[in-house]
Amino acid sequence: MDKGMDALEVVVRILGKAVPIVLVIYYFSGSTRFQPAMLMLATVLEAGALVGSIVDTNLFYCIISCARGQGFLPITSGKDYDYLVPVASQLYLALSWIVFSIVSLVVLAIRQGGLVPPQPTVPASPPRKQCAKEPPAYLQPPPTSPDTYNMFDPADLPPRLAEYANMVYSACEDLGNFFGFQDSSVRNQAEHLLILLSNNRRYMSAHILPTSAQPPSPIHALHAKVFSNYMKWCRAMGISPNFAKVSSAVSAPPAVASRVVDLVLFFCVWGEASNIRHMPECLWFLYHKMMEDYILSEGYTQTRSLYAGHFVDNVVCPIYDIVGKNMKSKSDHPDKRNYDDFNEFFWSRS
Repeated sequence: MDKGMDALEVVVRILGKAVPIVLVIYYFSGSTRFQPAMLMLATVLEAGALVGSIVDTNLFYCIISCARGQGFLPITSGKDYDYLVPVASQLYLALSWIVFSIVSLVVLAIRQGGLVPPQPTVPASPPRKQCAKEPPAYLQPPPTSPDTYNMFDPADLPPRLAEYANMVYSACEDLGNFFGFQDSSVRNQAEHLLILLSNNRRYMSAHILPTSAQPPSPIHALHAKVFSNYMKWCRAMGISPNFAKVSSAVSAPPAVASRVVDLVLFFCVWGEASNIRHMPECLWFLYHKMMEDYILSEGYTQTRSLYAGHFVDNVVCPIYDIVGKNMKSKSDHPDKRNYDDFNEFFWSRS
């Protein structure tokens, strides 16, 4: 009996000291190889100790005494253990933890259908896409849905916008193909121009301007306002302004059709210019040269069709690369050029 008690005392001491230490080491080591078994062992031992302590209070204090390095069953006298009830058989007390742990193991095994805890099911990750470089957004085909538009549906425009819609859309299609503007940008600027024309109808009212001072149409009013700075730039450069002649792409009176083409070209250039908009004289230079090319190709404009994005790739990006390189330079201010410095190149004759 004494040898059995000594052996059980050793077992209890090991369980009381070694198991917590092993669990702590295992937790901080990050290993997952024996995770199910370790979790099962910890759960069974804790449940057995809890149930056994509820049934027999002596077991709780025996486990505490073993963890403190004291005797298996301390003498029932003294400050901490006066409330212990002496037992007839110390062997029964030693086996109680093991018995209740086994009972806890059986209950857990029944509840989860086995000794190994069920592993959580991880949803299968979708197959990874190949890292193929997608083409730029402007090279992708435009949405085919007829409901794709900005503020107004082109097929159901308000009356004040629909008045000039056919002229604007015809000019946008012709210029967009000729210079290779992005499709989405052209659609944006078409709507932008229609709204501006609608707003300029206020000049056609006698409450704003007397009849003698009213422009012939909102197109004339907007054209004069937008290109006033261009006329000043041309005078400063000593050159003649370039405005469209009669356009075969626009079905309208020549004076109106030519101004619509001028406005559409400028707003398409402005819409794709990005930060080059900070250089207004640069925009007028681009407009001047592009309109010159368009006039020289009059009659053949509908035979040329550049890809959507040609203007950005071959005009905007090269200019922006030069400007951006200087703007990002770490040189001191006298050696660093900004937008005004580059813009000066386009309003200086020399």
